[in-house]
Amino acid sequence: RKAQQIDIPAILEIEWECFREDSFSKEQFAYLISRSKGTFYVMMEGDRVIAYVSLLFHGGTRYLRIYSIAVHPDFRGRKLGQLLMEQTIATAHDCKAAKITLEVKVTNTPAIRLYMKNGFIPVGVKPAYYHDGSDAIYMQRTL
Repeated sequence: RKAQQIDIPAILEIEWECFREDSFSKEQFAYLISRSKGTFYVMMEGDRVIAYVSLLFHGGTRYLRIYSIAVHPDFRGRKLGQLLMEQTIATAHDCKAAKITLEVKVTNTPAIRLYMKNGFIPVGVKPAYYHDGSDAIYMQRTL
């Protein structure tokens, strides 16, 4: 379902578990959920948020950017990342996007595998993109 402001504490927990020092703030999530040009989905188990994806539409282009995607560590290995990717691709088709783009840490092998399985290709590197100085791989999928 689409994220709501009430989901922010659970989203922040997942964000910290997954990204630590590269985590977004409560204010950033409030903006992404309510005011950004994009959409934000959460995956639920009962009344608990267990995964999410934040998507942004690039102004002046037909690109949809995966801004953040994460699955709570307790719920990994259940193909939830794949389900979020399928939702992202469906959203891209619905909004007539030409491409989906993302950045991923060079050391995040599971995520890179997921993206490549879903048709993303590496097209560049963004040096020192992350808090710890790690590079990001810039990837895209043409629709």
